[in-house]
Amino acid sequence: MSLQCPDSLAAVAGFFNEMTPAKLGQMGDVYAPGVKFEDPINAAEGLAALKHVFEDLFKQLKDVHIVVKDAHGDERTGFLLWTMRYQFRGKDRLIRGTSHLRFAPDGRVIEQKDQWDASFVVYGEFPLMGWMMRGIRRMVRVKPLV
Repeated sequence: MSLQCPDSLAAVAGFFNEMTPAKLGQMGDVYAPGVKFEDPINAAEGLAALKHVFEDLFKQLKDVHIVVKDAHGDERTGFLLWTMRYQFRGKDRLIRGTSHLRFAPDGRVIEQKDQWDASFVVYGEFPLMGWMMRGIRRMVRVKPLV
């Protein structure tokens, strides 16, 4: 997919699309040394800490592929819409998410906040929690009109 967006945002989108354990050594090209990162599970401050988060992602999950679907923003801030496909416990999984990015004056990411639903894709993997969450979902789901 060809994204029409500022160079800094395009660089991050390209990094996401091509992210592999081998490419993590190039993180400094798109992330500033003092980067702050947060997602529903992790928080990290600094390039080394963020690299550790991504390294752990590749250790915990198999066959990770991120695809950026859309990007909007300017040279100061931007949003990415993405999907991450992976395997966990022998099953194919999918997470849809967004990243809100803020850029340093040199165009590298200084802050990244990822949003995605961790309820079923992560917590639902635990037998008791998954059972409870499915029950809650059944209780609060909108009932069809009769």
